[in-house]
Amino acid sequence: VPKGLVTEEEEGLNKGNIYIAKTSPPVVFKQYLEQFKRDFTVFLRSRAEELVPGGSMVLTTTGSIKSHDPLCIWEFVGVKLNDMVLEGLIEEEKLDTFNMPYYAPTTKEIEEVIEAEGSLILQNLEVFKNDWDSYINQANSGLDKKTRAAIFATDIRAVGEPILASQFGEAPMDDLFRRFEADVLDHMERENYQFINLVISLTKKR
Repeated sequence: VPKGLVTEEEEGLNKGNIYIAKTSPPVVFKQYLEQFKRDFTVFLRSRAEELVPGGSMVLTTTGSIKSHDPLCIWEFVGVKLNDMVLEGLIEEEKLDTFNMPYYAPTTKEIEEVIEAEGSLILQNLEVFKNDWDSYINQANSGLDKKTRAAIFATDIRAVGEPILASQFGEAPMDDLFRRFEADVLDHMERENYQFINLVISLTKKR
């Protein structure tokens, strides 16, 4: 998580959100982007040390079309947490000072870091889009909406609960993901939300 998102006075700059969202101030996006640039630069430099000259590497990662407005699943989780704050189930301060350790870059941001780091040549970069629940439909197209929502909520909970529980405690997690499950597919279909996956092919310079 970028350190600059919480001030020395413990005031959160991304109040009401747990990731970059429509209501996030520009400084939040800037801090996340700068953190990504630092982290991805270190990653590329470390992998380049492991490759022989001319050696290749293929990466896959989540991405976005507009990283300052990513239409991300964590924005939706943040909406559910906000509802719980309004009902007095979660402390507002805990929400205001929490941010997910996650960033979904655009292809341009990926390209810029690769070029600036300088050890590797970008051979190919492809973007793949999938609806949030497309993997469930592909596995079993006969499932009803309620079942698909339950599977999707369980999968997102498996990823996010350890991080979320470290901030908000274990007690609210059942309620949080029940709320998530109840609304997520309606929200997805209304907004046409999709996962963005990037596949990146790189070669070490000779």
